[in-house]
Amino acid sequence: MGESDGKEAREGMHYAGQVGVGHFFHIFYEGCLTNFEVGGEDQGGALEASKLYPEVRYTRMHEYLKLYA
Repeated sequence: MGESDGKEAREGMHYAGQVGVGHFFHIFYEGCLTNFEVGGEDQGGALEASKLYPEVRYTRMHEYLKLYA
């Protein structure tokens, strides 16, 4: 099964079916997963999640739990 076979399988399907088949093709045939590093080489290939949106003020768990202490 190649990429053209995946496209042929989606022809004539309703939109939701096309999306599902497309996801299955990318995940199970191509092996595309969402397990990848975010960030550049200068950060060691990884970026801390709170650095993705610096304008958002994140609440650390221990700060949040202080509300209930």
